[in-house]
Amino acid sequence: MSTVSVLEALKSFLQEKISPIIKLQKPSDNNIHDYKLVNPAIHIGWIPPKGYLPEGMEAAIPCLIVGLDDATDDGQGLELNIRISAAVYSPGLHKPVATGLDYTPDFKGYNDLLNLIDRTVAELMKNQIIDGKVAIQMPVKWGMYQEQPYPYWYGWITFPVKKQTYPTAEIARQFL
Repeated sequence: MSTVSVLEALKSFLQEKISPIIKLQKPSDNNIHDYKLVNPAIHIGWIPPKGYLPEGMEAAIPCLIVGLDDATDDGQGLELNIRISAAVYSPGLHKPVATGLDYTPDFKGYNDLLNLIDRTVAELMKNQIIDGKVAIQMPVKWGMYQEQPYPYWYGWITFPVKKQTYPTAEIARQFL
């Protein structure tokens, strides 16, 4: 199984287990008073730039981004260190009132971010073998980035996965 196949298996898992069960605010750069709740998108690698969203995807954020930090192969086993980044948009509180919505800016977007991370970690811990191919190893770690570009909030989840080592040449095996 290639590294890309591992990332794609994790993306499919998150699309099935996380995206349908949570709704978060979609950014509205033109009118902060107007907002819509959407399911988080799942990306591999990076957030697609504006104008390059895949067909059918409503918004790039909120999202989970599946990526590779690094990998090692010691000849006995191959380990990939996976990073899932989480991004949410939360400028403040929108409260329904008789005339529409009352908007109060706040800095509590970390609540939405940590709820998304907690649900993702819980599903990963319940399903440590993904698609019969990816074996999640311990430790699973998570946190928030030190700087947050308000009203966007970013965090991360990291964990290693094991996969079969790449075949070595016969001559290399004789000297190992």
